[in-house]
Amino acid sequence: MEKDKWIEEVMDTANQIVEVAPADGLYFQIQQKLNAKKKVRKEVLWLAAASIVILASINIKVIYSDLQVEHEIEETALVASVSDSNQFYFR
Repeated sequence: MEKDKWIEEVMDTANQIVEVAPADGLYFQIQQKLNAKKKVRKEVLWLAAASIVILASINIKVIYSDLQVEHEIEETALVASVSDSNQFYFR
């Protein structure tokens, strides 16, 4: 019985909850904060753009140097195969 009484008391506390109304200007304040636009300084914008350009340049240089190395390896392999057999046609 005590368990049922305890459950009833706990459930009864929900009936004692009082609704609270928000302050009058709260909705307006929230809307104002949501609609506020943050501006980025021009220095930060230029710094980001310069960083992207530098990274892209480095990537392009690395890619081209890798392609050049691969081309030199292929050329060396071709010269080696031609000089061994003196044939220009592959078998």
